[in-house]
Amino acid sequence: MNRFALQNIFQEHDNKQSINNNVSSAQLVNQDLSTSNTNHKISTKEQELFLQLLHNYPDGVISLIDKQYNFIYTGGELHKRLSANPVELIGNKIYPKFPENVRKIIKTQLKKVFAGDRISAFELPSLIKGEFHIMDAFPLKEKDDSIAYAGVMIRNISHLKIAEEELRISLKNERELGELKSRFITMASHEFKTPLTTVLTSVQLIKNYNASDSPEKIDKHIARIISSVNQLTDILNDVLTVGKLQEGDILFSPVTFNIKDHIAMIVAEFENDQNKEQHIFYKHSGKEIVVLDPILLKHITTNILSNAIKFSTKKPLVEIKTKWINGRLILSIKDYGIGIPPEYSKHLFEQFYRASNAINIQGTGLGLHLVSKYVDLMNGTMHYTSELEKGTQFVIGFRQDDA
Repeated sequence: MNRFALQNIFQEHDNKQSINNNVSSAQLVNQDLSTSNTNHKISTKEQELFLQLLHNYPDGVISLIDKQYNFIYTGGELHKRLSANPVELIGNKIYPKFPENVRKIIKTQLKKVFAGDRISAFELPSLIKGEFHIMDAFPLKEKDDSIAYAGVMIRNISHLKIAEEELRISLKNERELGELKSRFITMASHEFKTPLTTVLTSVQLIKNYNASDSPEKIDKHIARIISSVNQLTDILNDVLTVGKLQEGDILFSPVTFNIKDHIAMIVAEFENDQNKEQHIFYKHSGKEIVVLDPILLKHITTNILSNAIKFSTKKPLVEIKTKWINGRLILSIKDYGIGIPPEYSKHLFEQFYRASNAINIQGTGLGLHLVSKYVDLMNGTMHYTSELEKGTQFVIGFRQDDA
């Protein structure tokens, strides 16, 4: 259908009465036109200006479609972006440049429109990669109230989707930050209170002792004070380390070293600090020379080993194994302790998070979070298996060159 047909559509509205100011621009094609109480006949120039306005619709497409699904009029920047000439589309089937699945969906929605329904903000499948479009459509009636055409507006709402996603992420981050603060307060109130109470109690008792009569008691309480201060220092160091990792201040610095000697040294340090009932078994197999960051590896090992010892009071045995296999160094640490409840597995590496069966055992809930960050920093992999009252095993792998 050509411009003369379009002019006939406009001429149907000449010499008619008022129009509601809220009617959309697309509906002007089928509504009464007037200005106040004065009849106004649309000139050819005004018709052309109006068509030019529709033709340059910036965010999508505006179309007038008949019941045979042909374009009576269509215009908009989206046609140009899809390499379609709106003038050549007049009189042809709808949206030839749209993907076939989208055309079928639009046709299904138009059937509803020709049955008298209105379609509002119907989200279409992707027309252009990375963009989002919605469709509004409404029936346009003849003088006898029969539906002759459908008015269709397809709009690009990508900017709204981006804003929506940014808002969703912002709300999610805010909610997670609130939960994190709550867990930190719970941890701090418990983990700070115990050593501070010990320090205060020991200081008060030392004041009451006679230095010459009670040297052993004084030494005992001084040792308790030192232990409590060290405990507080460890907590603060963990919190500070989280901040350093977030800021990127801790880097992966690989060097060549002997893995068997390195882990054996860590085990020896633990055995010197633990009671004699605790036993740590270590075994290595395969090549001994590796290229890794020994400091980060020590942090990983000591954190997991500390947990293994802490949660293995009933069977105080921890098994550590390292082996070189298929170009990977595998570190395995297994305990026979209380285990990790399955429902806590998805939270295991979150900050300040502690399982229900570990609440009454000393700890900040930061150890495994730090371990996961160290493993990521070293481009490693980590998984674990656990069974309640039978124990937990962590397996960590690092890629190594076979040369």
